[in-house]
Amino acid sequence: MNNKEDERVDTGAKEPYFWNPRTHEFLGRTASSWGLILLFYLVFYIFLGGMFVLTMYVMLLTLDDYKPTYQDRLVTPGMMIRPRGEAMEILYNTKDTESWDIYAQTLDNFLGSYNNSLQVQNNDECPPDNYFIQEDSGEVRNNPKRSCQFNRTTLEECSGITDRTYGYQKGQPCVLIKLNRVIGMLPGKDGQSPYVTCGAKKEDSDAIGELAYQYTPSQRNTFNLLVPSPTTARRPS
Repeated sequence: MNNKEDERVDTGAKEPYFWNPRTHEFLGRTASSWGLILLFYLVFYIFLGGMFVLTMYVMLLTLDDYKPTYQDRLVTPGMMIRPRGEAMEILYNTKDTESWDIYAQTLDNFLGSYNNSLQVQNNDECPPDNYFIQEDSGEVRNNPKRSCQFNRTTLEECSGITDRTYGYQKGQPCVLIKLNRVIGMLPGKDGQSPYVTCGAKKEDSDAIGELAYQYTPSQRNTFNLLVPSPTTARRPS
C-alpha cells in the first residue's frame, strides 16, 4: 500500500519535460540557453564553410583554365568510337532496318557539327601536313586556342553524304575512331604517329575479315594539332 502511495507521489512530483510553465523551459532549456546553443552552431558552421571556401579558392589558384597543371603522358592515347554497341560489339541484320538504323542515327548526330559550312564559320583552315601550333606572345597567352577545320566530306563514303546508311544497309558498316586530346602531344615528331589496327587477338582476326582503313588527314605520318576530331573511318570491304 505504501509503495503505491509513494509511486503516486513520485509521479506527481515530476516536472513537465517539453514545456515548464514555472521556469519557462522548453525541453529542459531556457530561451537564453537555446539561443547560445544556436549561436554556437551558427558560428561553428560558418567557420567550417569559410575553411571550405578558402581551401577551394587556394586550390583553384593552382589550376589553369586551358591546360592541366599536372598530367601524365599516356603511352597510348584514349580513343572514342562511334557508333558504340553493347560490349564494344556492333551486331545487326542487314535485312532488319531497325537493327542498324540506330547506328546510322548516331553517326548523323556525331557528324552534324562537322558540316563544311559550320567548320568554315567556326574553325581555321590549316596548311596540310604541318603542326598548327599557336604560341603565346610573352606574358600574353594565346587562349583559347583555335581548331583546324575538319570537313566531313574528307570521310568520303563514311561521311553520310553519298550514303545515308553509312554502309550498314550493304553490310559494310563505317566506324569512326577519334583520338582523345593529349595536350602537348605532337604525333610523329618525337616518335611514331598513332595508328589504328584491328584484330589484336587471333579470334578477332578470324572473325573480322578484310578492312579498309581511311586516315584523316590522309597522311599517316602527320596530324594537324588541335583538329577538333582527327577521325579515322574504317569500312569492311
